[in-house]
Amino acid sequence: MIEFDFVELNKYKILEDNNYTKDERDFYISKTDKRVFSFGRIGNESIAWLEQEVKQPNTSGEWQFFCNVDPSEGLRTDIISPYV
Repeated sequence: MIEFDFVELNKYKILEDNNYTKDERDFYISKTDKRVFSFGRIGNESIAWLEQEVKQPNTSGEWQFFCNVDPSEGLRTDIISPYV
C-alpha cells in the first residue's frame, strides 16, 4: 500500500508542477491548458501516460476531460465554471 500511495503522490506532483489546481470535487484542472483530470482516471493510468498527456499541447482550444466516465455537458460546465 505504501508503494501505491507514493505513486499517486508522484502523479499529483506532476500535475501540480505543471500548474494544475486540485479541485474540491476530486479533479485536477488547468485553466491555461483547458484540461481536467479526474482522480479516478489519474489512479487508473501510469505515470508515463500522465506525463505524456500533460506534455501534449491542447491545440483544439476546447476543454479536454480525462475521466473514467465521460461527464455530461451539464457536469462539464459545472466543473469548469470557476475557471472560465
